[in-house]
Amino acid sequence: MKKINKKTILVCFFLGIIFLIFPNFSQAACDCGSTDSANPCTGQSISVTVTAGTPNGGVAVNNIYNWSFNSGGEDAFCGQFANGDYWVAPAAGQTEVAVTGITSNGNVSADLNPRLESMGLLDGSKNYGNYSASENIIPILPQSYSGINSIVAAIKRNEALEGGCGTPAIVGECADSYNVLTILNSIPENAGSTVIRPNITGETKELLTFSDFDFTRLPSYDFLTGLDATGYETIRRRWSHSTEIFGLGSSLNGNSGYSEGGRAFRAHTQIDDYGGGVAVAWNNNMMNLFSDSNALEEKMPAISAMLAYGLDIYHSIYDSPLETSRTWLTGATQHPGKLLPPVFLSALAKNRSYADNLKTVSQHVHDPGKMGPPELAQVVTGKTDYLWGDIPSLSGIYFQGSYWANLFASQCYDGALGVCNPSLGSKTMFDPYGYIDGPPNKPGTSYIGSSLGIQKAFVAIMILMPEIREIVNYPQLITYVDRILNEGIKTADDPCVTPDSRENLETCDAYRNTGCLYYGVTWGPINVIDVTSDCITTPTHPYNKAGRFTEL
Repeated sequence: MKKINKKTILVCFFLGIIFLIFPNFSQAACDCGSTDSANPCTGQSISVTVTAGTPNGGVAVNNIYNWSFNSGGEDAFCGQFANGDYWVAPAAGQTEVAVTGITSNGNVSADLNPRLESMGLLDGSKNYGNYSASENIIPILPQSYSGINSIVAAIKRNEALEGGCGTPAIVGECADSYNVLTILNSIPENAGSTVIRPNITGETKELLTFSDFDFTRLPSYDFLTGLDATGYETIRRRWSHSTEIFGLGSSLNGNSGYSEGGRAFRAHTQIDDYGGGVAVAWNNNMMNLFSDSNALEEKMPAISAMLAYGLDIYHSIYDSPLETSRTWLTGATQHPGKLLPPVFLSALAKNRSYADNLKTVSQHVHDPGKMGPPELAQVVTGKTDYLWGDIPSLSGIYFQGSYWANLFASQCYDGALGVCNPSLGSKTMFDPYGYIDGPPNKPGTSYIGSSLGIQKAFVAIMILMPEIREIVNYPQLITYVDRILNEGIKTADDPCVTPDSRENLETCDAYRNTGCLYYGVTWGPINVIDVTSDCITTPTHPYNKAGRFTEL
């Protein structure tokens, strides 16, 4: 048996003493898996592969993000947040992290603490969004950063290889996925493993830990379906590599959003690029979390990703620059799915300020210029019931005219002489007189159908998690959904008369009140320029009748 050298024993002994006195040593490579803040990972590079799906069709191509950095020319401290996103912090004795390069297997851009009003993501080739080349930090690297900063990288979709973007307005410029690297000023609790990735936007950064939440509030039901490990990993990946901060409205954009509801900025490899599809994915994933099929620990990476996603939206709305305000937006089904993520965050958070802010949303869903979110805003108070439809941001003759022009052009009302085509024109407006459901083309068609599924799921989530119901604070939605499910579309008890059969469909433009002989006389509003005018209710026999869609 080989003898152990006494000198070796002494060296090992003294190294042990040094370790006890100076426990802050580190492990090489940022994916070392350490959850010990006294023993974090260290490194100078990170590579992240975002596994692609095909929620928008096409071919799945994984995205690869490569990050290079150092701290004082040496390894930086690094690790992962609870959702898997990486953080880096200055090495001992240093105050900054130098980011030296960001590369990928695609067309990558990166923005530091991105803002809705001016961003450096994608490339502006379609003049989509408020693109500013100066906001893309990649051309100016290396750069050193101190404090807490979020670098958001995006890979542009390779449409020739993967398939086109989802709608003509964004073809040529849409995002495949996002990857966030957070610069911290120090090593986080448990090396980040129990920390929610800080918000990527907003004037202040929040570093929330598991102790800031009460996870006992998360429901657990045996009638809901859970997922296997692969399923929860898909949830984690989806919400970690997506963002909805670019789908909001801004006062600097006239309280409007980007074309098609910001669809270009939805992660095409992770989520449907249409707002309704985003809402469906979120609502389904909430139901997965509410299942008792899995232990909380199995769900935590997915929950953490969803909390970070909600935190981003919350800060974008409530922590915007002083000169701006942000809005939820509404219209068709381009904008749902934005409210529940921050509400979910607030329902679990111990800090009640999130909930207090979000409780006020329901009081302003129909405020001019700030309408939304659609799950609530598309439920309007009628004469005797809650009804469906968007309230348009129109004035003068156009407010009333928009409703009647769409109704007249579609030729689906009782007694219409033409062929019914409910797909013409705008298909979202409410009944300004408060008697029947929208849209004016034909109640119960078009966007009311896609909205209803989302609203039903929204109501189910409110009922299954009372904390969410309290924060949403909009019982009108529950009443409306209950009525639709039990009684159907409302078209009865309507005194408004149908268009006059003598009116010329080819020449009458009710929207502009031009070329019409009888609009505002025998049909339509009593006063065509008054947005509060009631409808004409006295029929002119045999040319029209009371009740617009009583035959449905």
